[in-house]
Amino acid sequence: MAAPQVNPATVEALLDTTWRVASAETARTDALDRKASTLSTFSSLLTSLTATFGLRFVETADAVWALVGFCVELAALVASVALAVLALLPSAYLALGTAYLRRLLTRDEMSKPPEQVRGETMSGLVEAVARLRQVNDRKAETIRKAFLALLFGLALIAAEAGILATTSVV
Repeated sequence: MAAPQVNPATVEALLDTTWRVASAETARTDALDRKASTLSTFSSLLTSLTATFGLRFVETADAVWALVGFCVELAALVASVALAVLALLPSAYLALGTAYLRRLLTRDEMSKPPEQVRGETMSGLVEAVARLRQVNDRKAETIRKAFLALLFGLALIAAEAGILATTSVV
């Protein structure tokens, strides 16, 4: 029994689909990097402003619990910055292997039928997209944790502000 014939039009359609998925995953990487960059900038600024505000809070409250609260707040904001920066660390990007690219210049590759070359290219792209998706999934989880740390820090800032307002009025 003979192996089924490869349909060149199907291979072309699959390669086109693979390129589209690769483009979408690359766009996801860019979006995650923008989020992480914005988050790290905002959290950094908020951390420096909170340090000034928090010192006033600790002086006004003059209690150990106020100092502990302030330190936890700063730790949450610093964690937010650190996690966002961690998400921005360089990682493997979508690429076909160098060995594959060099092989394209050989006579053996140039004599293959186009559908076979497209199929092999598609195979390499699928592997690269799978790796990039794993990296992006980890990056998205790290950014989610950074946002949670920021939210926790903001909640503590709001509590401090409420306590300061209450003590200033009384």
